[in-house]
Amino acid sequence: MKALAALLLLLCLPFAAGAQQAEPHSRLKQLEDKLDDALGQLEKVAGMIQSLRAEISQLRADNAGAAGASRSAIQSGSQERRGAVQSSSENVVRFSDRIIDSEIGRDEHETQLAAKPEVFIQTRYAAAPIRTTQFDANFSLTRIETRWAGKVNEKLGAGLEIQFHPAAKGSAEELVNDAFVEYYAGKNVTIRAGQFIKPFGFDVQQSSSVRESPERGMFAGYFFPGQRDRGVMIFGDLDSIDGRALKNVHYFLGAFNGNRFFADNNRQMNYVARVRKFFERPRLALGVSLQRGKQPLPPGVAGSNDENLAGADLQLALGRFGLRTEFVAGNMPSTLLGTEPQFAPAFHPGARSAGGHIFGTYRLTGKDNIYARYDQFNGDPVTGNNVRAFNLGYFRPIGEMSRLGFDYQFKNRPSFNDDAVNGRFHITWNIEF
Repeated sequence: MKALAALLLLLCLPFAAGAQQAEPHSRLKQLEDKLDDALGQLEKVAGMIQSLRAEISQLRADNAGAAGASRSAIQSGSQERRGAVQSSSENVVRFSDRIIDSEIGRDEHETQLAAKPEVFIQTRYAAAPIRTTQFDANFSLTRIETRWAGKVNEKLGAGLEIQFHPAAKGSAEELVNDAFVEYYAGKNVTIRAGQFIKPFGFDVQQSSSVRESPERGMFAGYFFPGQRDRGVMIFGDLDSIDGRALKNVHYFLGAFNGNRFFADNNRQMNYVARVRKFFERPRLALGVSLQRGKQPLPPGVAGSNDENLAGADLQLALGRFGLRTEFVAGNMPSTLLGTEPQFAPAFHPGARSAGGHIFGTYRLTGKDNIYARYDQFNGDPVTGNNVRAFNLGYFRPIGEMSRLGFDYQFKNRPSFNDDAVNGRFHITWNIEF
């Protein structure tokens, strides 16, 4: 038995040694396989890491570009909004200044007199006359003017305006519009002498280059033909006087020949006084004007020769809307415009005349404007009748120096004297340089 057991043990020893030798080899093989798998996974992870890094870099670049574009768009939009706000603000200021026109009647101290003149040209097409022969149909040059004005030094100034359009009509005596000198007595006081615009009301003093409607209100043509007179005037403002009520108050005091623009027609003076007050909020101006004087009577006619007038005017700017109104009343004018007294047919001593208008305008855009005006004159010295007119119009600036306007008028009868607009349809083109 013992021998048999020893024999079996001897027989199993080779197999046990092979098993011991096979087991380390198998284990090594397994570990090598695992290592290969791990290395493969590491390579995959490294590839994924590299891909993720590239994708992250691309996303960062895209986000930075988008942010930059967004900031640029925001800045551009902000600039556009600022530009739009600034442009809108400038339009409001220009519109308000045009309605109020605070420069009316100012002296020439802020402008240096230069050799180069200002030139104003106005051409017009008119059609559809209103039952009158005093009407220039078709195309016409209604105004051709050149002007020099400004200060000579800190104490002296001067102005000269020549109009050429009367020459074509054979009215050479009308060539000189303005010819004056002025002395700056102080910061708030100016003295002017010569021939210049009468300081009465708004419509009389407003320049044709900025007026919206084709011509002034009818009362201006009857009471102040030519708008000018010869005399002396002291004017300025009351800003140097303490008191809120006197701030932005302008005054005008003048003594004139009462010459109907050309030659003196009597030996008595006419006296004019005007006060105008400006308000900032709302943009508003109020004016009151007075004239006390005498006028000639027709030969053989006795009675009052008074030429007294009173007027009030208002200008208001509210956003896109502008309003002006003016009213003047007094003694009926005895004469019409002319170098020699031409007595009005309907005049008689003690007769009264009155006129006025209300004007409203709306700013559609920075350049496009529409307007409406009602104008009436009672006591026409030519016919004795009342004249009424209603105007609808549109105008638009063309560049910095030019403006085009369209006007349609409803009028019950013609007016006379210095009011040449007796047609229904007018196209007016201005240029000033």
